Amino acid sequence: MHTKEEYITIRTMPPYNQVPGSASAKSKTPLGLFIAFAAVILMLVATICFAIWAYGQMKDYKNNSDKKSATAVAQASTTLKKQLEDQFSEQNKSPVKTYNGPAQYGSIKISYPKTWSAYVVENTDSSGTPVDGYFYPDFVPDISGSNTNFYLRVQILGNSYKSALDQYAAQVTKGTLRSTPFVPEQVKGATTGVRLDGQLSQTKKGSMVILPLRDKVLKIWVENDSAAADFNNFVLKNLTFSP
Repeated sequence: MHTKEEYITIRTMPPYNQVPGSASAKSKTPLGLFIAFAAVILMLVATICFAIWAYGQMKDYKNNSDKKSATAVAQASTTLKKQLEDQFSEQNKSPVKTYNGPAQYGSIKISYPKTWSAYVVENTDSSGTPVDGYFYPDFVPDISGSNTNFYLRVQILGNSYKSALDQYAAQVTKGTLRSTPFVPEQVKGATTGVRLDGQLSQTKKGSMVILPLRDKVLKIWVENDSAAADFNNFVLKNLTFSP
């Protein structure tokens, strides 16, 4: 038989299924705790992975630092050598050489790099091609062949300016040649001519300037991509003649 105190104690005890630490109590653990625990695990895994990667990088550098340094030095030396060669090549082109044409044909003056050679034919027959010039580095190859892409070509023609332009009208219409106006910078009172860029013929690609010259026509063109910069910077910028 229970005393009054024992009875009160028994009545105030929680039911069995609500005893702290029981399965029911654990089921009520907050979800946020699991999320926080998962985040900590992910951060730990990421930290371990980063540590492994960093260790691998450090070991690779330690084992291959000499080899990598030698490769970097070799690459830098190659780059510097190429820069010096290009610089010397450009400096070696100056001062320029100059071709002075006959006075009766406008006294044309063509400036070109001194590392080039020139072969110019001057004819007394003004109705054909009074001046026909070929320019090429070091020495001029055989001009009778059609396989050489010359660094510079110069002609004075006895035909009309219109007929000279008509020769390239089809390519301009087709779009293989781009036509733009051209005025020599160093010639006062010169008539505006035409510059053509693109496919000059079936086998020749480059740039050409056609200018009226008194009762004749002046044609200057380049057939080699290697001479494109020289054509613009040396030849055209310094071109002079008497209109």
